[in-house]
Order: sequence, then C-alpha cells, then structure tokens
Amino acid sequence: MALSTMINLRNIHPIAATAAILKDHRLAFNVPGTPFIEPSWASVEEETGSTVHGVLYKLTENDFAKVCQSEGVPFAYRLHRCNVIPYIGNGQDAGSQTSSKGIETVSAFTLIAGRKQWRQSKDTPPSQAYLNVLKRGAKEFLLDESYVKYLESIESADTIFGDGIAEKMLQFVELRKQ
Repeated sequence: MALSTMINLRNIHPIAATAAILKDHRLAFNVPGTPFIEPSWASVEEETGSTVHGVLYKLTENDFAKVCQSEGVPFAYRLHRCNVIPYIGNGQDAGSQTSSKGIETVSAFTLIAGRKQWRQSKDTPPSQAYLNVLKRGAKEFLLDESYVKYLESIESADTIFGDGIAEKMLQFVELRKQ
C-alpha cells in the first residue's frame, strides 16, 4: 500500500492514488514466502461480510504490467476483478462513512493467492517488517483508524533476520534514490 513501494522499489509513478474499501473480502496471509525470513505475503480472499481497506492506484498500462511482473502474476498471484469504493481518508472513519452512504463503486483489480490450495489453507503470520510496510501505507493514506488498529493487532512470525527484510529493502532503495 505504501506509495514508496510503487515509486522507489518498482519505479512506478501512479497517475492517481486514493484509499478504498473492498467489501466481502478479507486480508489474507496465504501466499508462501521464505520461512524464517519473510514467511508469507498478503493477498485478499473472498469472504462474505468482511471488508478490506487498501489503496486504489490508477496506473498506465505499462506500469500495471510492471506490478503484475513484480508480484509474480500468474504464479504467486492471480488477478481478481473487483469493485472498490474509493474514499478520501481522514485517519478516523471516512471509509466506513463512505461505505454506508452507498457511493458508487469503481472496477479494479486486486491480487489473490495464485493457487487454490493456498486460498483454502490457514494463513501464515507474516514478518513484522512486512506488517510495518502495510501499516506505513495505511497511515500514509489515512485509512480508517479501526483498520489501522486491526493491522497493528496482527501477530507476526519469528524470523532469523530481526523482524524480517521487507521494510529494510524498502528503506535501502529509498536511501539510494535520495
């Protein structure tokens, strides 16, 4: 979700970006990573009654292809067409307020786990570093406070390199680009 991931790690410059809600889906950690380093990666999975907050990026066709390539589509992930509700985050409850007002949805793509058995398996806790990058993006786009608290409540896995490497990789490329 963090804009720095798009710009500094992927060299993608979104046309636009805003907070968004995806109804009837849940945040899942079911894409296998490397045990004790980055144990899992996030996806979304269909689940009636659940809601995921995230970031809706408007990209050029070439940049969309770069995202798919960097995320491992179609092996690690599959594209999943969905309808999201965009909102201007306020860090409090803008998303839930927007959602309850019946605002029109926008057609978008998100990523689901690439293999059916992953989608049906139990989630594997991610590293703290990976969670930190998710929380960074959530705070950057002022997602609803309740959703940020939810992200903060997710338990992380033990890793052999401190808290994991995802956050350190992002920090490294940010420093190199300065």
